[in-house]
Amino acid sequence: MSDREPLSQNARMTAQSRTSIPLTVIILTYNEESNIEACINGMASVDDIVIVDSLSADGTVKLAQSARPDVRVFTNKFKDFGDQRNWALDNVAPRHQWILFVDADEFCSEEFLQEVAQFIANPTGRVGAYVAGKNYFLGRWLKHTTMYPSYQLRLLKLGEVRFRKEGHGQREVTDGELHYLTEGWRHEGFSKGLHQWIERHNQYSTDEVELILRLRRERINWLHLFSRSPIPRRRALKQLGAKLPFRPLTRFLYMYILRRGFLDGYAGFVFCSLRFAHDIHIVAKLAERTALNK
Repeated sequence: MSDREPLSQNARMTAQSRTSIPLTVIILTYNEESNIEACINGMASVDDIVIVDSLSADGTVKLAQSARPDVRVFTNKFKDFGDQRNWALDNVAPRHQWILFVDADEFCSEEFLQEVAQFIANPTGRVGAYVAGKNYFLGRWLKHTTMYPSYQLRLLKLGEVRFRKEGHGQREVTDGELHYLTEGWRHEGFSKGLHQWIERHNQYSTDEVELILRLRRERINWLHLFSRSPIPRRRALKQLGAKLPFRPLTRFLYMYILRRGFLDGYAGFVFCSLRFAHDIHIVAKLAERTALNK
């Protein structure tokens, strides 16, 4: 069975009867009919699954309900990822205190879900956990090119974490102690085709302009560049990257040479080239912003 092959109804019922993880999974969706069934079917052992849909125009909701009749569906117009996650926390009435945010193109393995189950059974005072997904392109895991492990806070205890917009994504806001999970999901970011990835990143490059302008005003915490913790190190790298000249070429050389993206083969080279083009768009939009403000 492939990673994305749907489970049968009987297999899902058997898995649910065998174990039920006391966890609420919230899936953010928008026109995800190509992914939603496989995404849901991979979480048969989870007790509570919620869809927060951004006004999909395809069969996303119907397919989700067909894959799992007890799925709960909510609708909210998308503004940004931070806003959507906060809205979900406030409005879907999670049945469990532990929440896992999953995107429809992220496919959970049973090993990952069992690690989540073990953690939430004994969190030892921690209020959330970071997840590092494995990004795939052209059928290959881009271990080096995508700077794995690149962590995002996706597992959290209700009431302990909020999100705020940061570039095209979000940044967590919490005072609690956090954990790093070893397992991760399979992320198929190109599952809707390269044209959709390019369209999406056109908007992302616009969002990144605001972030870069803010990061240029911040002082770099040089000690964080050498931190053993990946989150402060990544944020310091973002601050540094916002200030470096020749951003597209610098990013390409960092990903392809220093991070050994060449070990990801042809898929790694193509992906680095796509990111190079994405950074050129950011630089062009920054120049446009500067010219308009003169």
